[in-house]
Amino acid sequence: INAEYMGFEKTDIEGTIPTSLQGTFFRNGPGLIDVYGQPLKHPIDGDGMICALTFIQGQAHFRSRYVKTKSHVDEENAQKMLYYGRMGSKPPASSTAPRFRDPSHTNVFYWGNKLLTCHEYSLPHCLDPNTLSTLGKDNLRGILKNGTMSAHFRYDNQLDRLVVVSFRPGVMGTPVISFYEFDHQWNLLHELTKNIDGLNYVHDFLLTPDYYVVHMTPFVSVSDDSLQKVYSGQVMPGELMQYYPELPSRFIFISRDGSSIHHVDTEPCHIFHFGTCQQNGNQIEFNAVCLPPGFNMQFKYKLWLSNATDAPGAFWGFTVDLREKTCARRQLDPCSCEFPTVHPFRHVPTTQTPRYVYLMGASIGERLPFTEVVKVDLLEGRRTTWKCNGGGVGEPIFIPRLGFASAEHGAEDDGWVIVQCNFPDNMQTEYVILDATNLQLVCKLKTRRHIPYAFHGTWWPEVFIRPSPKL
Repeated sequence: INAEYMGFEKTDIEGTIPTSLQGTFFRNGPGLIDVYGQPLKHPIDGDGMICALTFIQGQAHFRSRYVKTKSHVDEENAQKMLYYGRMGSKPPASSTAPRFRDPSHTNVFYWGNKLLTCHEYSLPHCLDPNTLSTLGKDNLRGILKNGTMSAHFRYDNQLDRLVVVSFRPGVMGTPVISFYEFDHQWNLLHELTKNIDGLNYVHDFLLTPDYYVVHMTPFVSVSDDSLQKVYSGQVMPGELMQYYPELPSRFIFISRDGSSIHHVDTEPCHIFHFGTCQQNGNQIEFNAVCLPPGFNMQFKYKLWLSNATDAPGAFWGFTVDLREKTCARRQLDPCSCEFPTVHPFRHVPTTQTPRYVYLMGASIGERLPFTEVVKVDLLEGRRTTWKCNGGGVGEPIFIPRLGFASAEHGAEDDGWVIVQCNFPDNMQTEYVILDATNLQLVCKLKTRRHIPYAFHGTWWPEVFIRPSPKL
């Protein structure tokens, strides 16, 4: 689907769209499973397709477009597959060294009159939020010197600034990680770059008043042997993601003023996604979905992006004492899960400890498919679920009812949860809106068509009918 614009008729809506629900839900993910007849080996090799679901005055409108990266446009013009995918997809009869596609498919977010799509091995692309037209690559006025920007960001609600991370693996030297903090006009307020041995992958991070927090994974190895295999086309980078027992599993706490770096080891795991975080002096509590040593990126049974049937993710909480260099962890929920999400405007808590995390989960006792939205109450240790009968759920996104004001006002779960549900039997997609306080159904929006499974999305409490942005 590459829909310019689509409204929802009354017959497409089950329930009632709240009139106080106003803004735009952006979603990014691979929109293709083949490139002009050449099947992709893994969904992660597909090009990004942006969906925008806009709510205004009790009505909803949908729009979607592909991100027009150079590789997407080149293949569109040639009408054939030209580029390799990082998960093993290869163009037919290719004898040249791999040229990797830039899918720009992992996340999408709005800030400072720019809609950016992200994939951590390349620069973001800037899109017009009104039309979703691609304006081009954006290095943020030359600031992204590593040539990359990772998929996830954090909002410092105490300082009202956006924080992003960029990294460069240690292919030609020591790995580099950079953090950038921006105001709403994209003025650079703070920049910090560090070289950290062994930190070869950064998908997500946490933010506290004093620290940037990342996980050094033991699942990414950069060696002469692996690099030679990749450069020769024998194997693609994603196919090498597996547990390397000789590598550390370690949390890195980098002080935002650059004065110190703390290394604290933890049990072997891989972390794509973090949840909430709270700093109390030298003690930091946070949570994440952790993948066990048996994890790899095999697209097994075509049910999920990794081998979750063998190595499911689990939601764990961590307590780290930076002075003592200790790390304790405990499992916070029993389900197989991924994609933890939190309140979008409370990434750096002020006084109250963050309480809620929303998960894309499987029913307890099952590993796949992901059929439930799970709300974890960290304070009382309770869980609330909503089940998509007959279909699968994507990443749940919390929508605060008070919009920007929710950073300081209102209950943490005062709002809604929106989730994309796909039904494989009839190839239909629905967007479901739940009451965030109890996960009771508010309404369903039936698209009457198939919208490909997406990765990540964000909510922005604005409706876009303004002049187009510029790079």
